[in-house]
Amino acid sequence: MYNTNEKFKFNKIFNFNLVNKSKTTHKYRIYSLKKLTIFLSSFFIMINIFYYNLNCEVNSNPTEKIVYLTFDDGPSKNTELILDILKDNDVHATFFIISPYIEPHIKFVERAYKEGNAIGNHTADHEFQHIYTSEEAFFNNFEKQQKFIKETTGSDCTIFRFPGGSHNTIVANSRGKDFTKNITKKLSEQGINVYDWNVDSGDAKGNNIPAETLIQNVAKNIKDKEGNYKNPAIILMHDCMTKTTTVEALPGIIKLLKNEGYTFRTLK
Repeated sequence: MYNTNEKFKFNKIFNFNLVNKSKTTHKYRIYSLKKLTIFLSSFFIMINIFYYNLNCEVNSNPTEKIVYLTFDDGPSKNTELILDILKDNDVHATFFIISPYIEPHIKFVERAYKEGNAIGNHTADHEFQHIYTSEEAFFNNFEKQQKFIKETTGSDCTIFRFPGGSHNTIVANSRGKDFTKNITKKLSEQGINVYDWNVDSGDAKGNNIPAETLIQNVAKNIKDKEGNYKNPAIILMHDCMTKTTTVEALPGIIKLLKNEGYTFRTLK
């Protein structure tokens, strides 16, 4: 077990952003830290190109090709557009939601759940310098989001995805490789299933990546090194406000997966 009083390296390196010399400067610097956190977590998202789940089988029938569309970091206005596309194509997805911009977009979470999509916990604020300082800090943030999801959907949330994935390098280097492993074990004891992904759409690498590039990424990454289609396939995408080309790519991604004979399901 790591000492929860140990200085978190990420904070130590970037704590200059937290200095408050004036009201205006404080707001600007906090915003900069958030942007930096999102950038770094998006960068290291590329490391997690596989899925991990401690105690849940996502496909008990290996003869049936199953795909799970997953979206992180919403809700936003793009969530509404994605829901329209899912409905038009008669498929469902899993949304791992956070809360920084939740107030104007609660209605999209409610709609997603009512239309048969799954809602997962992605922590309340997705900020590494908060949630990964200690297990206590993590679970405080996690439980806050659990409460919100229960109040919004009326159901207990049983699925979770770590910001940056369960094997992200920032956390492993600063808190140790067993940090997320220990948390995963405790979540499992609470009946929470933890999911990463094994197909990366590549939309975390930047904003405004051409939709055709995202479709090609899925077409490439849906196969393993031997050229076999992954089964199950858990696809990572994002529905935050900056991912407009993900919305544009989604119809093509769905068409591609249907043509390859995949059945769409939601994580549980």
